[in-house]
This record gives sequence, structure tokens and C-alpha cells, in this order.
Amino acid sequence: MVTDEKIYNAALMRYHFGNALIWLGVLTWLPFIVLRFAGEKPSLFWYLLFHLLGVIGGSRLRAYARREMGMTLPQKSRLQMLGHGLVFAGILVWAPYFYMKFVAQQPVEAMDYLPYHLTGVLSGIGLLMLNYLFGRWKK
Repeated sequence: MVTDEKIYNAALMRYHFGNALIWLGVLTWLPFIVLRFAGEKPSLFWYLLFHLLGVIGGSRLRAYARREMGMTLPQKSRLQMLGHGLVFAGILVWAPYFYMKFVAQQPVEAMDYLPYHLTGVLSGIGLLMLNYLFGRWKK
């Protein structure tokens, strides 16, 4: 018999699995970075594929589980909105790269765009963590 507790536990497991997928997607780059430091030239696209599958798939799975558990999102603070904006801007850095690479057929190096991507994403995550700590401190 399916009870509300079993449904909630399944949704909670999906939420945790989504978190794990996000971390696996982010940590996909560790072998790539190690190989680059070792002087190898690994293909960027396989790592990018697993990165996007983990990060996008994990975030969708978390959102689905959050809806299933009935969790409402709290009111966003300005710090949280700024953090999400920086993450979004860090992701949008890749738009000119893909335009130059695939539409304009120009030779372009992904490593030229990576510092801007990481700056936006990591500073946005930093602001989100700061917002989380402020919220915990107020309680």
C-alpha cells in the first residue's frame, strides 16, 4: 500500500539523487583538468556532455522532487537574486563562443571563455552560500 510517507521518502530520495547528479556533473571536470596539467589534450565535448547531463538533469530532478514534496520556495532576497543572476551570466558567456564556433565558423578556443564562465558561476555560488549562512545566522 502506498502511503504519504512512502511518497515523501521517494521524493526525498530523488531530491538527494539530484544533488548527487549535480555534484557529479561539476566534478566531471577534475579528470579533464588533471589531464590538461599533465600535458594531454582531452576532447572537451565528452566532458561537456557529462557535465551538462549531470548539472541540468540533477537540477530538473531536484525541482521535480521539490514540487512533489510540496516545498514552497521562500521569498528571494536581493543577495540570492544577485547570486542567481551571476550564475546565469556565467552560463551565458558560452553564447558568443557557440555562435563563433558553429554559426560564424571562426576558430575559437574554449579556454578563452572558461575564466569568465567560472568567475560568474563561482561568484554566484559564493553569494548563494553567503545568503544561506546569513539565513542560518538569523534563525
